[in-house]
Amino acid sequence: MSRVNEVGEWRSGLTWRVVLAIIYGAVVLMPVTIWGSLMIGSVPRLTWVVVILFYWLSLLYGKPLTKQEILVMFASTATAIYASGTLNFSSMFYRVWFANSPIAYSYGLTKYLPDWWVPKNPLILSQTVRTFFDPSWIPVISVSTFFWVLNVIIGVSLGFLFYQLFVEVEKLPFPMARVSVEVITELVEREPNKMRVFVVFALFGFIYSLLAYGVPVISQAVVGYQITLIPYPWLDMTATFQDVLPGSMIGLDTNILNYLMGFILPFNVVVCLFIGSFISSVIGNPMIVWYYPDLIPKWVNFPWGMRLRDIYFWSNVYVWYSVSIGIAFAAFVGYLILERKKLALAIKGLLRLPKHARAVGALSLKTILVIYFSLTTLWFLVVSLFLLPGFPMLPLFFLIVIWPIVDGFIATRTYAETGFTLTIPFFTPNILILTMEAYHIPVHSKLGIWPWFAPLGVSNGEGWCSDFYICKGLRCTFSSYIKAVLLIATPVAIIFNLIYSEYLWHMSPIPSPLFQWAQIYWPIRAAQESLWYTRKIYGLNPTLILYGFVSVLATQLITAYFKIPFSPVGILWGITSPLPTPLATFIGALVFKLLTRILKRSESEIRGYAYLMVGGYSVGLAIAMSIAISIAIFVRALSVLPY
Repeated sequence: MSRVNEVGEWRSGLTWRVVLAIIYGAVVLMPVTIWGSLMIGSVPRLTWVVVILFYWLSLLYGKPLTKQEILVMFASTATAIYASGTLNFSSMFYRVWFANSPIAYSYGLTKYLPDWWVPKNPLILSQTVRTFFDPSWIPVISVSTFFWVLNVIIGVSLGFLFYQLFVEVEKLPFPMARVSVEVITELVEREPNKMRVFVVFALFGFIYSLLAYGVPVISQAVVGYQITLIPYPWLDMTATFQDVLPGSMIGLDTNILNYLMGFILPFNVVVCLFIGSFISSVIGNPMIVWYYPDLIPKWVNFPWGMRLRDIYFWSNVYVWYSVSIGIAFAAFVGYLILERKKLALAIKGLLRLPKHARAVGALSLKTILVIYFSLTTLWFLVVSLFLLPGFPMLPLFFLIVIWPIVDGFIATRTYAETGFTLTIPFFTPNILILTMEAYHIPVHSKLGIWPWFAPLGVSNGEGWCSDFYICKGLRCTFSSYIKAVLLIATPVAIIFNLIYSEYLWHMSPIPSPLFQWAQIYWPIRAAQESLWYTRKIYGLNPTLILYGFVSVLATQLITAYFKIPFSPVGILWGITSPLPTPLATFIGALVFKLLTRILKRSESEIRGYAYLMVGGYSVGLAIAMSIAISIAIFVRALSVLPY
């Protein structure tokens, strides 16, 4: 096996072919994503279309793409196509509509919206004038650009910190990131047996996804209503169990990917995922209905007449959200207690960064801490002194300076162990409400409304850590990856996003019959958000936070003492998830165990193929959705013609 530490094995992934793919993605596919987001909601997974196109072109010309090129091409074209993580002008359509919407008027919000969030020009707000080239946009674009730049740098610095901790020292599995490594490696090496598995599952993913997800999208565009052959994301069975287990979240997951996840996750993590979800979905919610109905307000009428997704939303808001906060902090504290030696080793490694690490673009601990604390402090000062003057500073300091590194630790470790992305829901909104109530800030006032629109979402570095794991697996230098994404793809994305957004806005007010998804779902989104802005919803329960913290921390310490495998982040992700998904993963893990016995092969050997199963299925899903959404957009575009 090759040695990772030899700098000669690491290569740059930034080439002229990658730059060409970035330009192609921005010019050809970005307008599809903007148009699609307004017309049908989203246009996911177009990145694979570009990568596969350039992959086959390179084979035809006899100069195949390298592993490093494929990786950098995938990441940078994603940025170019979706303007992800950049200054996104198309997202500002919603701001303009909301500021002049009947919903904002009915909730009394219109006159309190800050001018650094949406222009005050009445011609812009009424969409009589539809352009970004107006002086009233200067405060909005300036604030967005300033905090976007800070966020990118903070995210990269935290990404390096967690990379050293979870990749270099703890060597956690990062199952979904490992899928990317294995798929890209196989595309380059093309080993016959593995390639056969990859192609078969890509074909399966294409057919299944076209039936499950493509048919509803196409039928909605063609005949005006969805024809659903396979219910998604799950077969809802809550009504069946409503009399026996009221409030339970029971169903069957129809996403094959979640079953395949059981093949690549450690078994103890899968078990903890299932246990956590079983506690909340099957035991906890019925107990709330029977014994603790006061936990959820009576006006919600929980859970009568509700479907799974409604039960999931309301029980999470008022119960499991608070429990998850306690579990998250328990996982963090437990790590500091049980893994203090590994933490010290990671800090030592960052203090004395080896030459090969510096050569490929890694940052030292001193650099990371200087960047993080200086930029988050600057962020805090700008928000507290200029955007929200007079608002209590301590909660802002916690949300901007302290919480991102704690949240990043929890989210990154969860992703590293489970492959699932964790977001603790409604954390910032509840902190804001708690602060406003404690300081008796009126709802309808600048300090009561402006904080909801303030830039408080500081990057936690999780995505960058995963990217660096993939870079290591494919021996791609960090510096070339960062340059391609931030210095090339990002400026290209911003420029073309502005051009296409300006053009689309000139065509029609947004929303309008031309952009039906926005016309239907923006009012729903606005109504839900306005409930938070006016403090109609508040779900922070200190008692439940304490219960979650104590129970999981105690379990973590006891299992560690008796050397019993236990994953607190598995419990954390499971307890905030309805049963169908963890159940699907658990079934997949049992099938994986059965296969190892039937085939008499080691788990590591079968898991090597499992990564390609997941990757192949994902590629097939991407192609199916790209075709289905392209057909839907084409049909919808024709429907607005006057002839």
